[in-house]
Amino acid sequence: MITGNMYFIVTSGFGSGILTGALIFFIMRLTRKKKELIGQYNTSFVFSGNLKQTSLLDAIQFLEIGRREGILHIYCGRRKGYLTFQKGQIVDAFYRNETGREAIFKMLDLPEGDFYFEPKTISQPRLINETMMDITFEWDAQRNGGVIQE
Repeated sequence: MITGNMYFIVTSGFGSGILTGALIFFIMRLTRKKKELIGQYNTSFVFSGNLKQTSLLDAIQFLEIGRREGILHIYCGRRKGYLTFQKGQIVDAFYRNETGREAIFKMLDLPEGDFYFEPKTISQPRLINETMMDITFEWDAQRNGGVIQE
């Protein structure tokens, strides 16, 4: 025969078991989230510099090797240009009134200025099909009067 006190004991034992189980569940969940957060880092990529200290070719090569995606902004006084990268390859360029290879040639000729890279997902058609190496060889040949140096 179960009395009123026994119902109270059984019910309170059952209730405290549920509360204890819920508390353990939430504690385990919080510790797991902490472990997940410890292994996660903000991988925001910041890259900027001055063209007197770092040549534009070096900056481009760094972005190519890292297979970066985003926009390299170039500033020379009030003049602004950009190079758009997809998986480390230049797909678009603009400087002053020039686009494509001609814009890259003008930016490579800049004696001074600043640049910074803005990482972002690029979804535009490829407007430049040549590799940067081919563009650099052509730019160097134009600078040296069409003579390729060995």
